[in-house]
Amino acid sequence: MSVTTTYRTCPRSGLQFENQAEWLMKANAFVGVVWLLIGGLLAIGVVLTRWPAVHWLEADTFYMVLTAHGIDMLIFWIIFFEIAVLYFAASTLLRCRIATPKIAWLAFALMVIGSVLNNYAVFRGASSVMMTSYVPMMAEPNFYLGIILFAVGALVACGVFFGTLVVAKREKTYEGSVPLVTFGALTAAIIAVFTLVSGALIIVPAWLMSLGMMEVDPLVYRTVWWALGHSSQQINVAAHVSVWYLVA
Repeated sequence: MSVTTTYRTCPRSGLQFENQAEWLMKANAFVGVVWLLIGGLLAIGVVLTRWPAVHWLEADTFYMVLTAHGIDMLIFWIIFFEIAVLYFAASTLLRCRIATPKIAWLAFALMVIGSVLNNYAVFRGASSVMMTSYVPMMAEPNFYLGIILFAVGALVACGVFFGTLVVAKREKTYEGSVPLVTFGALTAAIIAVFTLVSGALIIVPAWLMSLGMMEVDPLVYRTVWWALGHSSQQINVAAHVSVWYLVA
């Protein structure tokens, strides 16, 4: 069965953008930059409070702001923008339609809902547990639920990226190996899957703990959480190096 797609050729770069893929890139990049902006504004509060001459925020407010700053800058901004890079590297560079655009939009919606829900929980004032949220220091359930929804959405988006690579290969939109930038994005996506699965393995139990349904060993939590924390930075590195090769 043939699939009808609409393409636009950029007059400056000559790159070919498939309509659904382009909108998905714009949406993910835009929301990522919004979280970067919010995280940056929150950073001002952190800096002005740490500056002894100013000491702007009271302790409770400071830790609330610091929690939101860490999550928005180190998780939401990075992964939203990486998803935009993945769609670009698969669809645009391989001159291919996006695989399952409806599922890609569902993934985007889950990521937006999850990130907003998490921030809502933080700014209610009862979830100032820092980005690491070490147990037994507990946040309210929506804090963890927001991260879970975001992670599920990001995993689905990575699946759409992998699916788009399959579509490109099957429809022979390129010859030989994938471009280096696409290979770098593939590396970032593989790291992202490991990162998100690691996060789910420990955030889901923490969510259940916040509901009073189970207990989580603090040492196990810290060990598994940093599989999320450290590898999330490598997503950023892999994606950025890929983009540098593109623009160099």
